[in-house]
Amino acid sequence: MVNQRTISATETDQLAQKAVSLYQSEPGKRLLVCIAGPPGCGKSTLAVPLVDRINQLLNSAPTDAPNARPAVRVSLDGWHYSRAALDSFPDPEVAHYRRGAAFTFDVQAYSRFLNALVDEAEGGEVPYFEFDHAEKDPVPATHPIHPSNRIVVIEGLYCLLDEDVWRDTAAKMDIRIWVEVDRDEVRQRLIERNFAAGLAPTRDLLVKRVDASDMRNGEEIRAKRVAPTDIVFSR
Repeated sequence: MVNQRTISATETDQLAQKAVSLYQSEPGKRLLVCIAGPPGCGKSTLAVPLVDRINQLLNSAPTDAPNARPAVRVSLDGWHYSRAALDSFPDPEVAHYRRGAAFTFDVQAYSRFLNALVDEAEGGEVPYFEFDHAEKDPVPATHPIHPSNRIVVIEGLYCLLDEDVWRDTAAKMDIRIWVEVDRDEVRQRLIERNFAAGLAPTRDLLVKRVDASDMRNGEEIRAKRVAPTDIVFSR
Protein backbone atom coordinates (compact mmCIF):
# COMPACT_ATOMS: atom_id res chain seq x y z
CA MET A 1 0.00 0.00 0.00
CA VAL A 2 1.38 3.43 -0.95
CA ASN A 3 2.15 5.64 2.06
CA GLN A 4 -0.54 8.34 2.23
CA ARG A 5 1.13 10.39 5.02
CA THR A 6 2.85 12.83 2.73
CA ILE A 7 2.41 16.40 4.04
CA SER A 8 5.26 17.52 6.28
CA ALA A 9 4.64 18.49 9.90
CA THR A 10 6.37 21.81 9.23
CA GLU A 11 3.94 22.71 6.45
CA THR A 12 1.00 21.68 8.62
CA ASP A 13 2.27 23.80 11.51
CA GLN A 14 2.79 26.84 9.28
CA LEU A 15 -0.77 26.59 7.97
CA ALA A 16 -2.13 26.17 11.51
CA GLN A 17 -0.18 29.22 12.70
CA LYS A 18 -1.56 31.23 9.79
CA ALA A 19 -5.14 30.17 10.53
CA VAL A 20 -4.84 30.99 14.23
CA SER A 21 -3.24 34.37 13.51
CA LEU A 22 -6.01 35.31 11.08
CA TYR A 23 -8.68 34.05 13.46
CA GLN A 24 -7.30 36.10 16.34
CA SER A 25 -7.02 39.21 14.17
CA GLU A 26 -10.78 39.21 13.51
CA PRO A 27 -12.50 38.49 16.84
CA GLY A 28 -16.04 37.16 16.52
CA LYS A 29 -15.69 36.13 12.87
CA ARG A 30 -16.00 32.49 11.91
CA LEU A 31 -12.98 31.47 9.83
CA LEU A 32 -13.45 29.19 6.81
CA VAL A 33 -10.52 27.17 5.47
CA CYS A 34 -10.68 24.87 2.47
CA ILE A 35 -8.29 22.19 1.26
CA ALA A 36 -8.57 21.19 -2.41
CA GLY A 37 -6.55 19.09 -4.81
CA PRO A 38 -6.81 16.13 -7.18
CA PRO A 39 -8.03 12.72 -5.99
CA GLY A 40 -5.47 10.92 -3.85
CA CYS A 41 -3.32 13.99 -3.20
CA GLY A 42 -3.67 13.84 0.59
CA LYS A 43 -6.42 16.33 1.46
CA SER A 44 -7.66 14.31 4.42
CA THR A 45 -4.07 13.51 5.39
CA LEU A 46 -3.54 17.26 5.79
CA ALA A 47 -6.97 18.20 7.20
CA VAL A 48 -6.90 15.95 10.26
CA PRO A 49 -3.53 17.05 11.71
CA LEU A 50 -4.21 20.65 10.67
CA VAL A 51 -7.39 20.76 12.74
CA ASP A 52 -5.62 19.03 15.63
CA ARG A 53 -2.75 21.54 15.52
CA ILE A 54 -5.09 24.56 15.35
CA ASN A 55 -6.95 23.27 18.39
CA GLN A 56 -3.67 22.67 20.19
CA LEU A 57 -2.53 26.24 19.49
CA LEU A 58 -5.86 27.48 20.86
CA ASN A 59 -5.46 25.37 24.02
CA SER A 60 -8.15 22.82 23.20
CA ALA A 61 -7.41 19.28 24.35
CA PRO A 62 -8.15 16.21 22.15
CA THR A 63 -10.55 15.03 24.86
CA ASP A 64 -12.72 18.15 24.61
CA ALA A 65 -16.28 17.60 23.36
CA PRO A 66 -16.77 18.38 19.63
CA ASN A 67 -18.91 21.43 20.41
CA ALA A 68 -16.11 22.82 22.59
CA ARG A 69 -13.33 22.63 20.01
CA PRO A 70 -12.52 25.86 18.16
CA ALA A 71 -11.64 24.01 14.92
CA VAL A 72 -13.57 21.21 13.22
CA ARG A 73 -13.18 19.31 9.97
CA VAL A 74 -15.89 18.80 7.35
CA SER A 75 -15.61 16.71 4.19
CA LEU A 76 -17.19 17.81 0.94
CA ASP A 77 -18.09 14.15 0.36
CA GLY A 78 -21.18 14.73 2.51
CA TRP A 79 -22.69 16.61 -0.45
CA HIS A 80 -22.54 13.66 -2.84
CA TYR A 81 -25.95 13.08 -4.37
CA SER A 82 -27.43 9.88 -2.95
CA ARG A 83 -27.62 6.79 -5.13
CA ALA A 84 -31.39 7.26 -5.27
CA ALA A 85 -30.91 10.80 -6.57
CA LEU A 86 -28.46 9.57 -9.20
CA ASP A 87 -31.13 7.11 -10.38
CA SER A 88 -33.23 10.13 -11.40
CA PHE A 89 -30.49 11.69 -13.56
CA PRO A 90 -31.03 11.80 -17.36
CA ASP A 91 -28.39 9.06 -17.74
CA PRO A 92 -28.28 7.14 -14.42
CA GLU A 93 -25.63 4.70 -15.66
CA VAL A 94 -23.19 7.52 -16.44
CA ALA A 95 -24.07 9.33 -13.18
CA HIS A 96 -23.28 6.26 -11.09
CA TYR A 97 -20.10 5.45 -13.03
CA ARG A 98 -18.85 9.05 -12.77
CA ARG A 99 -19.86 9.43 -9.10
CA GLY A 100 -17.26 11.79 -7.71
CA ALA A 101 -17.40 14.18 -10.67
CA ALA A 102 -18.56 17.71 -9.91
CA PHE A 103 -22.03 17.18 -11.41
CA THR A 104 -22.67 14.36 -8.91
CA PHE A 105 -22.42 16.80 -5.96
CA ASP A 106 -25.29 18.93 -4.64
CA VAL A 107 -23.44 22.23 -4.87
CA GLN A 108 -26.58 24.25 -4.05
CA ALA A 109 -26.95 22.48 -0.70
CA TYR A 110 -23.23 22.96 -0.03
CA SER A 111 -23.59 26.67 -0.77
CA ARG A 112 -26.50 26.95 1.67
CA PHE A 113 -24.37 25.27 4.34
CA LEU A 114 -21.60 27.84 3.88
CA ASN A 115 -24.09 30.69 3.95
CA ALA A 116 -25.40 29.40 7.27
CA LEU A 117 -21.86 29.30 8.66
CA VAL A 118 -21.15 32.86 7.55
CA ASP A 119 -24.54 34.37 8.43
CA GLU A 120 -25.00 33.72 12.12
CA ALA A 121 -27.88 36.14 12.66
CA GLU A 122 -30.15 33.36 13.86
CA GLY A 123 -27.45 31.62 15.91
CA GLY A 124 -27.75 27.95 16.82
CA GLU A 125 -26.24 24.85 15.28
CA VAL A 126 -25.67 24.21 11.58
CA PRO A 127 -26.43 20.60 10.53
CA TYR A 128 -24.61 18.93 7.66
CA PHE A 129 -24.03 15.50 6.13
CA GLU A 130 -21.12 13.06 6.19
CA PHE A 131 -20.46 10.31 3.67
CA ASP A 132 -21.01 6.85 5.10
CA HIS A 133 -18.80 4.41 3.17
CA ALA A 134 -20.71 1.41 4.51
CA GLU A 135 -24.03 2.87 3.33
CA LYS A 136 -22.37 4.40 0.24
CA ASP A 137 -24.50 7.50 0.78
CA PRO A 138 -24.50 10.72 2.83
CA VAL A 139 -25.96 10.55 6.34
CA PRO A 140 -26.58 13.31 8.92
CA ALA A 141 -23.42 14.19 10.82
CA THR A 142 -23.34 13.07 14.44
CA HIS A 143 -22.32 16.52 15.62
CA PRO A 144 -23.62 19.62 13.78
CA ILE A 145 -21.46 22.73 13.64
CA HIS A 146 -21.85 24.41 17.03
CA PRO A 147 -21.65 28.19 17.60
CA SER A 148 -18.39 27.60 19.48
CA ASN A 149 -16.80 25.92 16.43
CA ARG A 150 -15.15 29.08 15.12
CA ILE A 151 -12.77 27.60 12.52
CA VAL A 152 -14.23 25.21 9.96
CA VAL A 153 -11.79 23.30 7.73
CA ILE A 154 -13.50 21.87 4.65
CA GLU A 155 -11.65 19.40 2.43
CA GLY A 156 -12.78 18.19 -0.96
CA LEU A 157 -12.05 17.94 -4.66
CA TYR A 158 -14.14 20.89 -5.77
CA CYS A 159 -13.59 23.43 -3.01
CA LEU A 160 -11.63 25.57 -5.51
CA LEU A 161 -13.46 24.68 -8.73
CA ASP A 162 -13.83 27.72 -10.98
CA GLU A 163 -17.34 27.04 -12.26
CA ASP A 164 -20.78 28.51 -11.56
CA VAL A 165 -21.80 28.30 -7.90
CA TRP A 166 -18.58 26.50 -6.99
CA ARG A 167 -16.51 29.68 -7.47
CA ASP A 168 -18.93 31.55 -5.20
CA THR A 169 -18.36 28.97 -2.47
CA ALA A 170 -14.59 29.31 -2.91
CA ALA A 171 -14.92 33.08 -2.51
CA LYS A 172 -16.30 32.55 1.01
CA MET A 173 -13.05 30.89 2.13
CA ASP A 174 -10.59 32.92 4.20
CA ILE A 175 -7.76 30.48 3.48
CA ARG A 176 -7.67 28.40 0.28
CA ILE A 177 -5.15 25.55 0.35
CA TRP A 178 -4.19 23.56 -2.74
CA VAL A 179 -2.39 20.22 -2.38
CA GLU A 180 -0.15 19.61 -5.40
CA VAL A 181 1.06 16.14 -6.34
CA ASP A 182 2.89 14.39 -9.17
CA ARG A 183 0.37 12.91 -11.62
CA ASP A 184 2.10 9.54 -11.99
CA GLU A 185 2.49 9.17 -8.24
CA VAL A 186 -1.14 10.01 -7.50
CA ARG A 187 -2.37 7.64 -10.22
CA GLN A 188 -0.49 4.78 -8.55
CA ARG A 189 -1.88 5.77 -5.14
CA LEU A 190 -5.42 5.70 -6.51
CA ILE A 191 -4.98 2.33 -8.16
CA GLU A 192 -3.63 0.77 -4.96
CA ARG A 193 -6.18 2.45 -2.69
CA ASN A 194 -9.20 1.64 -4.85
CA PHE A 195 -8.04 -1.92 -5.50
CA ALA A 196 -7.72 -2.49 -1.76
CA ALA A 197 -11.25 -1.12 -1.34
CA GLY A 198 -12.60 -3.57 -3.92
CA LEU A 199 -14.06 -0.93 -6.22
CA ALA A 200 -13.71 -3.13 -9.32
CA PRO A 201 -13.70 -6.91 -9.83
CA THR A 202 -10.32 -6.95 -11.63
CA ARG A 203 -7.23 -4.76 -11.57
CA ASP A 204 -7.55 -4.00 -15.29
CA LEU A 205 -11.09 -2.70 -14.85
CA LEU A 206 -9.99 -0.68 -11.84
CA VAL A 207 -7.14 0.95 -13.76
CA LYS A 208 -9.58 1.82 -16.52
CA ARG A 209 -11.96 3.38 -14.02
CA VAL A 210 -9.19 5.38 -12.30
CA ASP A 211 -8.17 6.86 -15.65
CA ALA A 212 -11.75 7.52 -16.78
CA SER A 213 -12.97 9.02 -13.51
CA ASP A 214 -10.42 9.98 -10.82
CA MET A 215 -7.68 11.18 -13.15
CA ARG A 216 -10.22 12.94 -15.35
CA ASN A 217 -11.68 14.73 -12.31
CA GLY A 218 -8.18 15.72 -11.25
CA GLU A 219 -7.38 17.27 -14.61
CA GLU A 220 -10.66 19.19 -14.54
CA ILE A 221 -9.91 20.87 -11.24
CA ARG A 222 -6.32 21.62 -12.29
CA ALA A 223 -7.62 23.35 -15.43
CA LYS A 224 -10.43 25.22 -13.65
CA ARG A 225 -9.03 26.37 -10.34
CA VAL A 226 -9.74 29.42 -8.23
CA ALA A 227 -6.40 30.85 -7.10
CA PRO A 228 -5.29 29.33 -3.78
CA THR A 229 -3.78 31.38 -0.98
CA ASP A 230 -1.39 28.53 -0.09
CA ILE A 231 0.10 25.55 -1.94
CA VAL A 232 1.61 22.49 -0.26
CA PHE A 233 3.29 19.57 -2.00
CA SER A 234 2.40 15.95 -1.42
CA ARG A 235 5.66 14.04 -1.74
